[in-house]
Amino acid sequence: MRAIFATLLASLVVLFALLVLISEDASRLNGFGVTIHGERVSDVGDLLQAIVLRRQGRLDRETANIIAKAQQALKDDGFYSGSISGAMTASTREALRSFQEANQLNVTGSIDKDTARQLGLPQNEPAT
Repeated sequence: MRAIFATLLASLVVLFALLVLISEDASRLNGFGVTIHGERVSDVGDLLQAIVLRRQGRLDRETANIIAKAQQALKDDGFYSGSISGAMTASTREALRSFQEANQLNVTGSIDKDTARQLGLPQNEPAT
């Protein structure tokens, strides 16, 4: 009985820690999805990846700036309707896929060199 209680308690502690991490990065919780900087994130994997990268300091300003520029270009072209957050969310990836398909590019959902060139972005290192 103690082993079950200990396992349950440990699980609750982990869930609480995840909620704390999410609430630090999210502006609000909304139903089953999370909204970060005004943009709904429905893919838990993208959300957790963004949190981990931010905590590790690997989501640098340069990458966020490239993503924000891509979001703005996609919005200007009518492929993206979310906020310009600099975060590679599920809706940003979907907009990239739609843009790539419409422009006969390799459909990757990321900002590769061909996509960056077509969007008019700087072509240093692509953001994934």
